[in-house]
Amino acid sequence: MTERRPGQWPAGLSPVPSPPEPVDPASVSTPGESRPAAVEVPVPDVRLVAVVDLTGQYDTSTEVLDELHAQTKRSTDCHTAIVRLGESALQRAASFLGHAIASRFFLAAQQIEVHVPAGTRWAYVASEVQRHLRFFAADHERMLTNLRNPG
Repeated sequence: MTERRPGQWPAGLSPVPSPPEPVDPASVSTPGESRPAAVEVPVPDVRLVAVVDLTGQYDTSTEVLDELHAQTKRSTDCHTAIVRLGESALQRAASFLGHAIASRFFLAAQQIEVHVPAGTRWAYVASEVQRHLRFFAADHERMLTNLRNPG
């Protein structure tokens, strides 16, 4: 057993291993040996899409909003949000569905698509989403402007 003072580690032991010495890559290869060219791996352009399906049968507007919340509560930043609305959801909650969709995806999606049943009866819901998004963007910009230092 080696003699040691209090506070010292026994011979050759330390709490953290010492880092390895850096090796110069030029010194490792032999003069006649050629090094392979660096390989570049292409990264695909991935676009995340969140799909919300509200095409089921709903009895109240609260059920529609609860389903919207349940399907979007774990949503992260995505490129596109696709919201599919059914006749039942539109009949129960059309008056405030544009605001609810816009508020759910305002800071989380770059694009929002609203799919409604064929015909023009419910086509205004998509324009309501866009109107609310413009309002939220203007409000957000005012808030950020007020937070910045004037100098």
